[in-house]
Amino acid sequence: MIIVKSKAEKYQVEVANGQTTIVGDIPEDRGGGGKYFSPTEMLASSLGTCLNITARFILEKRNIAYRDIITQVDLEDVADEKTIFKYAIIIDADISDADKNKYAKMTIAGCHVHKMLEQKLEFVPIK
Repeated sequence: MIIVKSKAEKYQVEVANGQTTIVGDIPEDRGGGGKYFSPTEMLASSLGTCLNITARFILEKRNIAYRDIITQVDLEDVADEKTIFKYAIIIDADISDADKNKYAKMTIAGCHVHKMLEQKLEFVPIK
């Protein structure tokens, strides 16, 4: 379970999972300090983290050596109509571009967070 507590600094929060704590904030133009991840950046980072780990898992399972994997995620909120997740999966390895594209497609299909975000969402209070 994630527990979020307000900090003394305006709009800063501590986000904890019982083992690790990070700090959240909102951008300066919205009244915050802009020093830490915003809520939407945390959401994007969840997808980016899952994509990166999934890509590594896929390559390692196939014994494909890689130097680095970089994932990029950006969110676009289209006037209350929909949210667009833009992403890139960059695989630095000695494999063909066709293979990189194939493994990137496998990554997005296999990412658990991506699967969760594609489903219908429901919000239920914890009792």
